[in-house]
Amino acid sequence: MSDIEPTGDAIERDDPFVDQPDEDLREEREPITMRGVAIVGARVVTGAIGIGVAAVAIAAAALVPFPSVTSEAASELVIPVPTAQQLVCAGPVLRLSDDSGQAATQASPIGLPERASDSSSGSVATDALDQSDAGTGGTDAAPQVISTPPNEADPTERILLSGAQSQAVAEGDFVGLAAADCGVASADIWLAGGATTVGRTTLLTLNNPTEVPATVDLELFGENGLITAPGTSGIVVPPSGQRVLSLAGFAPEVESPVVHVTSAGGQVVAELQQSIVRGLVAGGVDIVGPTQSPSLETVIPGLVIAGGADIEENLGLGPGFEDLQTVLRVFVPGDAPADATIRVIPEDGVGTGTSFEFEFDAGRVQDVPIPDLADGSYTVRVESSVPLIAAARVSAAAGDSSDLAWLPAAPALSEIAPVTIAPGPSPRLHLANPTTEPVTVELAGSDGGEDATVEVAAGAAVNVEVEPGASYILTGFERLFAAVSFVDGGSIAGYVVRPPGVGSSSILIYP
Repeated sequence: MSDIEPTGDAIERDDPFVDQPDEDLREEREPITMRGVAIVGARVVTGAIGIGVAAVAIAAAALVPFPSVTSEAASELVIPVPTAQQLVCAGPVLRLSDDSGQAATQASPIGLPERASDSSSGSVATDALDQSDAGTGGTDAAPQVISTPPNEADPTERILLSGAQSQAVAEGDFVGLAAADCGVASADIWLAGGATTVGRTTLLTLNNPTEVPATVDLELFGENGLITAPGTSGIVVPPSGQRVLSLAGFAPEVESPVVHVTSAGGQVVAELQQSIVRGLVAGGVDIVGPTQSPSLETVIPGLVIAGGADIEENLGLGPGFEDLQTVLRVFVPGDAPADATIRVIPEDGVGTGTSFEFEFDAGRVQDVPIPDLADGSYTVRVESSVPLIAAARVSAAAGDSSDLAWLPAAPALSEIAPVTIAPGPSPRLHLANPTTEPVTVELAGSDGGEDATVEVAAGAAVNVEVEPGASYILTGFERLFAAVSFVDGGSIAGYVVRPPGVGSSSILIYP
């Protein structure tokens, strides 16, 4: 720090922010003349005139409207090339062996299913997939692709297509009834059902109806969480081809599998096929379709309890019969557990349902028994704090004969939906109304189906008898869930009703 202290003499006298000594104010000033006054006056007058002119100009600009110019961006309405609506029917029940019981790793078909289909355009074509791991490519035993052409005169017209199949099997260890709807190809599919424990065989079928190869990745989950196994990624499904894979090859001794299927390139239709044998007694067969993707609200219509007394008697036979119980299978993706409310609602208001709370762990599959349900039809509704997937397993029994059915969660229907009833025994259509208003569902029947009107109260569910092999178009609702069931003594099967496929629509393009 400097030792020099500032003094007044150090202050600059021409600093405008510092007071000057009085003597500085006594400087001589130049006297004001008449000419100076005149110059200053002229400058003031000129400035005032300029300001006035500017003000007038601004006011005039505000009063005079600018010309209005509008234009639209150049655009062109493009109508895509019409494409056919297309669904894939699963094909026959498969087993891992041939007719002689040899070739235990080779899938082969058992018999043929019965199919039905319908289109609002009146025309349905059927073609077999060209290739299959089951050796059925190009034959009636291959998965069948049903399609209907668009209206070439009006490509935006919505064509409604539906199809379904059923098969009663009675051959060796394979005894039961299997039914499935014909599904639309997708790049993201969830499957909940099956088991790979002793006496339980579960096959995964991947059907590619497209003209390009599909590369499929699998995520497998069980009661202990994620299952890591070789061969679950990069599975190539050829164009117009089917792959058949045993879940036990990826995950043996799993009681509660869930499979997440994703594909790149071509899209696929994926299903599970389960068969059960308990000792020397056949325990049923089923084809398991996709369940609804993770959701906060999950609805499973058409849960039918049949032969409850015989089921209870068979449950007492000992180990191996536990999976005759009615259960709800739930998987919560992600890291957060789900607080859920499960309601089991009697259809038509007949019988006693149940309701309970349950916390489902994240990342692992849980089977929750639903006990004490009397024979009848029910709808299961699950509301959860985080999205989850669910499916239900039911059994039917007549004496020592039993069968099973996996019922996936149904997707929500909006305003209109086509459904074909497979040619199975005693079919019934189940309708669940989740809204707070009653609805009147109109059934417009074709192929032997009669028109009908069905009242469904708010928050309720009903079921109606329908004709085997018939098709219907459902209207008269804003939001609805639906399924089809078949029960015949100790045989049971079912599938959900899905929304119609997306048709062509015009596209506005801006260059």
